[in-house]
Amino acid sequence: MIELLLVFFGEYLIECMTFMITIALVFRWISFTHSKRDEGYFSHFTRELSSTIDEDKARSTIFSDIDDYLEDLLGRVNQKLPERNLRKEMGGGRRKTDTSNRRSVSLNEYMGSKHGLISNIQNESSVFKTSVPPEFSELTERILNDDENWSKMFGIIPIDGVTRMLSVLPTLFIILGVFGTFIGISMALPEIAKMDFNNLEASGKTLSLFVLNVTFAMKTSIAGIFFSIILTLLNTLFPVDATRERTFEKVENVLQALWYHLQTDSKTNTQEEETRLMRETMQAILKELQSKDNPKVKKAA
Repeated sequence: MIELLLVFFGEYLIECMTFMITIALVFRWISFTHSKRDEGYFSHFTRELSSTIDEDKARSTIFSDIDDYLEDLLGRVNQKLPERNLRKEMGGGRRKTDTSNRRSVSLNEYMGSKHGLISNIQNESSVFKTSVPPEFSELTERILNDDENWSKMFGIIPIDGVTRMLSVLPTLFIILGVFGTFIGISMALPEIAKMDFNNLEASGKTLSLFVLNVTFAMKTSIAGIFFSIILTLLNTLFPVDATRERTFEKVENVLQALWYHLQTDSKTNTQEEETRLMRETMQAILKELQSKDNPKVKKAA
């Protein structure tokens, strides 16, 4: 079995590496464009949410029920998101037309879908009602991982798995290149034993095989290093992880601002409401006492 594998890789290792780099470049391009689009979509959403929170603070919006207010707040944010087509949805849930198998999806549909960001924030409403600050990084991770637009490409392929594989491939190509070198050397060394140094003309074919095996050994190392350099440069110039990390931080910051807004303003609104009710109650009692012509009340007045 091992000999068969060695023979196979001895013949087709460079072809296998070429196929791997081709697939890697395709997934590299898809994952990067997917991450850049997500960065644009989520950045637009976080800006609108921050703006809406600031508007409510400026108007001193009063609310007593956090669930109702959160639903209203996110609904207003969703309405502010543009209706223009921003993304082409692909996958099993696509709607086919006569001209294309892609369906245009607006930003508010993208954010407000069943498994979208807005829906996931509403599902975590219990966190926003607690007086103890949550671990915002964990909260953000739960919300984003439940969003199929964020966690999967085409709704099928986990993007985190793709990025991890792409980060490993440069090292893997180096290993495969060294592996091919050892295969070539192991195939070349036995040829030396067949050579008759007293009759070099008769050993010409054996010498040619030896040179071919050594050449293969060198070529696999060169190919592995070359492919590794290509992916390393792409990972450095067009980082997928860094793009997703920026998006993650933006969502985390806006969720933190939302939690403090709900907790601080809800307490302030509750205190103001209690003060208002107490003042109205005292005024009603005073009017009732005055209507009864209570001398003490009149004198106090």
